Amino acid sequence: MKFINSSYDPETGLSTVTMQHLGIKFFGSAQLHPDDKENASKYGGCVIAELRAAISALKYERTIAKQKADEAIDFMKACEGYANFDKDSPTAKVMYRQVNRRIKRVNDITDEINNLMKEIQEQIYKRKIVINAIKRKKELSKKDK
Repeated sequence: MKFINSSYDPETGLSTVTMQHLGIKFFGSAQLHPDDKENASKYGGCVIAELRAAISALKYERTIAKQKADEAIDFMKACEGYANFDKDSPTAKVMYRQVNRRIKRVNDITDEINNLMKEIQEQIYKRKIVINAIKRKKELSKKDK
């Protein structure tokens, strides 16, 4: 994946990121919560927008990988339909290995997508913790004065 650009609009609180993957541009965006106007962060929004763009790119890649895996499975089933097909031949073992590799690739991409989705939730949670800590610190400093 190749990062192309990012932008942040302070008036609307919208962060957008553009990435290129497999020759196609993918976009991700993140909207600032209206209650967090005082704690707006260009960096925080762009991180989440970048993760969303990466998820879009990986979903596209998974679609292509799934098509290839389905084609290999269909070919394998067609070959197994012949009466003289030998499942123990070296050629059949190569075919089975290729089908398994393609299925594993689809599963790996799916796992990566799920990890990025969890990362988005973690980023939001970590940001809330930091914002709450800053608010507490400000309140304590006001009480001390």
